This record gives sequence, C-alpha cells and structure tokens, in this order.
Amino acid sequence: ASRFVGFHLIDLNSALQVMLAHKHIITNLVIGTLTVATIWMLLGGRTFCSWVCPYHLVAEWAERLHLWLAERRLVTDQGMNRGLRSVFWLIFAVAALATGYTVYEAISPTGILSRALIYGPSLALLWVLALLVFEVVYARRAWCRYACPIGLTYGVMGIFSPVRVKYRTEGCFHEGDCKKVCLVPHVLDTVIKGRAADTEVALGPDCTRCGLCVDTCPTGSLTFDIKGLSKLL
Repeated sequence: ASRFVGFHLIDLNSALQVMLAHKHIITNLVIGTLTVATIWMLLGGRTFCSWVCPYHLVAEWAERLHLWLAERRLVTDQGMNRGLRSVFWLIFAVAALATGYTVYEAISPTGILSRALIYGPSLALLWVLALLVFEVVYARRAWCRYACPIGLTYGVMGIFSPVRVKYRTEGCFHEGDCKKVCLVPHVLDTVIKGRAADTEVALGPDCTRCGLCVDTCPTGSLTFDIKGLSKLL
C-alpha cells in the first residue's frame, strides 16, 4: 500500500486479505481499494497483470525458455483446470479469516518480488524460483493461468472496463497464431472458426490487454477498442 498525491493506493486482494485477517473493515483500506478498483476498471482489469505485475515480467522470461525447450521436445505444456484459480481464491480468503494472518501475502510472488525491489532480496525468492522452474519444465505460465487470486480479482474489474480487445470475423484466417502468444488463450476461443457469436466480439474480462494478439494478427481482425467511443470516431 502507498499514498500518491493524497490518495491511498492498495491492491484489492491484499486489502481483502488484511480485512479478513483482522475481521474489521478499515476505512483507509476501503478508500484505497475503491481508488485502485476505479483505475483498473477503467484500464481493463487484468491490464495490471501484463503491464505492472513484477512476476509477469520474470514469468515472460521463463516462458521464452519453456518455448525454446518445447521446440526441441525437451518439455511439454501440461494444461490444468482454470477453475483452480477460484478454488485458490477461496482457500486463501478462508485461511486469512481463520488464522488472522494474511496467508497469501506470505507466498505471493508478486508481493515477494515487490518487497525484494524495495528492501532487497530474501530467502522468499527461492519460492519464486521454484514457481518459475515448474513453469519452465511442466506447465507454461501455471501461476498466472491457474492459481493467482490477484488475476482473478482484477478479472472481475475487467467486466466493467471500457478498454478491450475486439475481434472481427471479417478477414480472419483462423490460423490461431494469436492463441499461441496469448497469456490466457481461452479468451481467444472465439477466433476459432464458427465460435464467434457475432461478426464483432469483445474478448472476455480475463484478457490482460497485453496487445500481443493484436500485434500478431496478420489481418487486423483483432484491435484495441474503447466501448462507446470507437463508433463516435
């Protein structure tokens, strides 16, 4: 948490963990939560994941190593159930309520890396390293895709966001290159031939708005869009 020009800024999931652990609604946390929630709701929820989260950066490097090894058939990507994120979100919430301790914050790679940048490295970085090794050798981007409660929380903000990636069926080759570069490829299931519900479809709130699919699309069928504004321009 921090303050910027008088405004409290607090991660949504961290604030929830603290209030559950203390079993008390803290005014400053509520103010900070509303401030941050408004910012990320406007920018697109999981935009936090692709543009701000420090773990996302190191996970990108691990992903490149995974893809390099996969090309040589030394590792394979083992898919997991996306519902695990909801399960972990509930587990960490109940754990904070039951123990009076912010359990998730102790193992959050986002928090560990943030503290390392501010206060210097600690043994907790070994946990982050273990996660990265797991993602390299077993499941590509496993933490972000299947476990992180922060991503799930910001995904909810994405439901209301005006900033989105829009898919147009016209001109699409359905070759699937966009899904290959996507952090959360299930949001691009709509580009599979015959899947789109309309000729223009906004990607789901789980989209991180990283823009990789937009850059990769050879026909311009995927573009950034601001709801309600694009039609006016």
